[in-house]
Amino acid sequence: MIWRTRWKKSISFSRFVIRRFLADDCRQNAASLTYTTLFAVVPMMTVLFTLLAAIPSLKHISVDIQNFIFSHFLPDTGVKIQNYLSDFSTQASNLTLVGVFMLFVTALMMLVTIEQAFNQIWKVKQPRHSVVGFLRYWAVLSLGPFLLGAAFAVSSYLTSLKVLSDAENLVGSVFPGLQVVPILFTSLAFSLLYIAVPNCRVPVKAGFQAGFFAALLLEVAKNIFTFFVSNFSSYQLIYGAFAAFPLFLLWVYLSWVIILLGVEVCRALTLYKEEHQNNRHPVLALLDVLQLFYRRQLEGRTVSDIEAMQVLGKHEVETWALFVNILLTQRIVQKTELGTYILARNLDKVDFWSFYQTLPWPLPQPKDFDNLHEDDNWARALAPRLLAVHDYSRQQLDLSLSEILAVE
Repeated sequence: MIWRTRWKKSISFSRFVIRRFLADDCRQNAASLTYTTLFAVVPMMTVLFTLLAAIPSLKHISVDIQNFIFSHFLPDTGVKIQNYLSDFSTQASNLTLVGVFMLFVTALMMLVTIEQAFNQIWKVKQPRHSVVGFLRYWAVLSLGPFLLGAAFAVSSYLTSLKVLSDAENLVGSVFPGLQVVPILFTSLAFSLLYIAVPNCRVPVKAGFQAGFFAALLLEVAKNIFTFFVSNFSSYQLIYGAFAAFPLFLLWVYLSWVIILLGVEVCRALTLYKEEHQNNRHPVLALLDVLQLFYRRQLEGRTVSDIEAMQVLGKHEVETWALFVNILLTQRIVQKTELGTYILARNLDKVDFWSFYQTLPWPLPQPKDFDNLHEDDNWARALAPRLLAVHDYSRQQLDLSLSEILAVE
């Protein structure tokens, strides 16, 4: 019974992720990111190797880092592409100061495009503040190569030790433990990407779980892609020597599909609630969000996007963008410089009828109160009054159409 319950929950969770993946146009975003990657991959490599060359202790391992990246992020068919990109990046390193600046701008544009795709999945409409965003991008482009070089140098040193090499030879035939290190590095890279890029607070646990999922899926896809290209070589008859480029574009597209799927998994791990299956009336769901703001105001705290969406149910989270737009337009809440929200008005001065008149939905019906969550205790004050309104409306409008139309 336990395994059957877990299996049902896994199927429900997977359906939720796939449904959101299709609804968020992740395939279209993956194609857009593939197009951007085509222009930004050379600038990114140029910045990477230029910064590594600036450090004497890391300069000699830049080629090893390049081989490591291409061997673990590209299938075996990417050798030709690696040679081409290496030649391009070498030539780009001889550019003038203006040319280097344009390469840096191109790399920044790729990071901006990635952030926009991630924010669309997380339903964050407002991008990160320009200064904060620029500093974060600068940190990725400048500190990223340093950290990558340092990590590679440390790992190379550890694997060169006699103790570890003997251990690898000893357990390599039984359990290739050291061979999973590249997957762990990939998981760490994806996790940092999922946590740091969106303009919202992403739980660290969900980010690492999604990063590990994406890394495993990428490794499986790489092996399948290599097997397909190796055994079905008819494409070479069509493209000839040019065959490496469409295969490279196809792999980049599949990689972005996997990365965006990981973002959807990260978001689902944060917001998915198995117990909240029913959709409440939008007015009732909005009132539940307002209660969160009211309680946080009493505590002197703010509300983040994720915290607000966690109040909503499984399918209600998609209406958060509409909810926050209404609350911001009515100046009931206000967004802070940190990207969180605070209650900006005294709710003692806002009556329900005036607030309801600004909403695009009708009043909840009596049957809508059957779908409330267990913790919706605030509905006790509203439900009797709304039921009384419907009873009075039914009494006043309980007349036939002929009585209405017969009046001359």
